[in-house]
Amino acid sequence: MHYKPMLCQKADKRLLKSKDYYFEIKLDGTRAIIYIDKRNKSLKIVNRRGFRIEKRYPEFKDIFDYINCRSCVLDSEIIVYNENGLPDFRLLQQRDLLENKLLINLRSKEMPATAVVFDILEKDGKSLINLEIEKRKKILENVVRENKIIQKMIYVDNGFELWKTVEELKLEGLIAKQKHSRYLPGKRSKFWLKIKNLKSLDAVIVGYTERQNDPSLFGALALALYKNKKELFYIGRVGTGWSLEFVEYLSKKLKELKVKKPPVVNPPKRKINWVKPKLVCEVEYLEVTPEKELRAPSFKRLRTDKKAKDCKLTQLS
Repeated sequence: MHYKPMLCQKADKRLLKSKDYYFEIKLDGTRAIIYIDKRNKSLKIVNRRGFRIEKRYPEFKDIFDYINCRSCVLDSEIIVYNENGLPDFRLLQQRDLLENKLLINLRSKEMPATAVVFDILEKDGKSLINLEIEKRKKILENVVRENKIIQKMIYVDNGFELWKTVEELKLEGLIAKQKHSRYLPGKRSKFWLKIKNLKSLDAVIVGYTERQNDPSLFGALALALYKNKKELFYIGRVGTGWSLEFVEYLSKKLKELKVKKPPVVNPPKRKINWVKPKLVCEVEYLEVTPEKELRAPSFKRLRTDKKAKDCKLTQLS
């Protein structure tokens, strides 16, 4: 059976005092549903958009050795740890951008990925999604044996204590999961809530400006959100937060998507090279101006797991 990942609604820090939720660290990685069949040595890893991505991670070939059942379906976040032992999405993105098999194998040794598992949806062909989360967690505890390539997410009752860790380590935030909740594939519900440490949103890349010293590379990205099903609303530009390697990679992609007419209903006066609204990125920002433009935005990552149509203007409210 194919499962879509259960999604979160937004919440704020007032939720931390609740005794009705388990709290987990919100990891900075790629959401992935992992299908494991030990009997046939079959491994399938599917991202949030439904694309298979197991070829990106050859280090997961030994995952069967750490599973205590014939087959299972796991919900996880794939991450790469940096030298400080913290999840680093920029390292993960270096992995995700690779297509050459030789480089993929090389990077898997230099910056290995880890699947941090937080839920089990199926075991030995039997669906578990209608079980309460406590029961699923207990089953997961017995199914997965931890090692470098697969680990289990820690969860606690005390949201305030875990939030101190989030602030101290400058992590992305927390996920609160209602006790007794069931797994709702593909649905965004109040049973799972995300509390972010920084303001961030997912935006559509609708254009770019060129670098003055090298017009072949972009200098800043023009961003927009969907006002309704058809209209894109310009929300400003982001000009920081990436490596030169990433700029070179994305510049090629953007040139392939160039269009003459602006895809937004409120184009700015400044010259922008417009592109088809296909790519999505996550940005962090300080605040939103009265004109609905982002103040002090910083690029965080491409969201290859998210569709442009999902990036709505309601994120600013």
